[in-house]
Amino acid sequence: MALFQRGSARFSRTLRSLGYRDYRLLFFGTSLSHVGDFVQAMAQGWLVWTMTSSPFLLGLVGFAQALPRLLLGAVGGAIVDRIERRRLLLSTQVLAMAQAFCFWALVYFDQIQFWHVMGLVLFLGTVNTINQTARHSLINSLVPRAELMNAIALNSSMANMAKIIGPSLGGVLISVIGVAGCLFVNALSFLAIIATLMIMEIPAVKIKTEEEAPFWREVVEGYRFLRGERRVFSIILLTYGVALVGTPYTRFLPVFATDILHAGPSTFGLLLAAPGVGAVIAGLAIASLNRLRRRTHFVVMSVFAFSLSLILFSFSRSLPLSMFFLILVGGSNIAIRAVANGVVQMETPPHLLGRMLSLLFMDKGLWSFGTLLIGGIAHAIGTPRAIAVSGTLCALFASVLLYQQRQPRENLAAENLKRDMA
Repeated sequence: MALFQRGSARFSRTLRSLGYRDYRLLFFGTSLSHVGDFVQAMAQGWLVWTMTSSPFLLGLVGFAQALPRLLLGAVGGAIVDRIERRRLLLSTQVLAMAQAFCFWALVYFDQIQFWHVMGLVLFLGTVNTINQTARHSLINSLVPRAELMNAIALNSSMANMAKIIGPSLGGVLISVIGVAGCLFVNALSFLAIIATLMIMEIPAVKIKTEEEAPFWREVVEGYRFLRGERRVFSIILLTYGVALVGTPYTRFLPVFATDILHAGPSTFGLLLAAPGVGAVIAGLAIASLNRLRRRTHFVVMSVFAFSLSLILFSFSRSLPLSMFFLILVGGSNIAIRAVANGVVQMETPPHLLGRMLSLLFMDKGLWSFGTLLIGGIAHAIGTPRAIAVSGTLCALFASVLLYQQRQPRENLAAENLKRDMA
């Protein structure tokens, strides 16, 4: 009985941010919408493959969806910092729902063409870039500062759970109701987040009282703030490095399933799901912590864990071991992103938060370019060795940041020693 009570207490501590009504509404509304997003992603990939039978065009669609994250950058963040969050989120969700209904209609009436898909994907990528920044910046005002890391970690766990549920559900729905049916399900899923946004009581964010600056000056202000904040700048730069050379490993999992493990689609599905399992576990573990000290050090150590796990995966020739290492890869990756997100939110003034988060989320745009880079290395030396190189480069990036963090402390210690000797 006592063990059950202790377990219940720990679980309630893990979910403590859900005790705040408005965060709870955002959490559950976003959860349903995320599942719908991944159902559409699964159906979209299947549609493009059956339409074109071209791996290149399939990759081109993925690149187009990530491209707006790079092009918008702090521009999208400046938009988030200018417009009231509820109004902006409602607008982006309505636009995303309209895109889903348009996509459904084109497929249902058999009018869809590849250029339609590219246009719709670019549009959705632009909307989602602004929406993600606005949604994450909203979390900051829905929970107390002491619970911010818990709320971010829970949000990350939910997003990764949707990555497991959405594609699995999409695979079943495609065979039952077809691609058009999946797109219609996603369109309806937006009603949940729209309804919750309308009934939430969102606190007003304090914006600068002086006369509103020109838009481009606000964009530059975001970059200047980042340049002046050494710790935030270093962490964002590290996430860029991991995104560029580390996270593209997922694009090459089909190669490991067929050429390395000599298996088929079911094994590919297991490899694809394993990082999501690790991400959910890690997110809940971080949410369970009462306080996380030395967050920058934690991010660096998480990158080392990610690197080692990725290297071990590249050498594995056993399915159970490969899945185990991928679970560790997924867990350490979400630890990097969740804690980096927390550092940025805690050390950024409210009027600049949208711009800083938008810069942080640009790492997802680098993912597509990283796929081309690692693909070129894989072509030259083989996929397993290319993934080992990816892990090694990530460890190198983390080592550089760790060295930079130690330098000021060593200089301070030397100064104190000289002062004591004098």
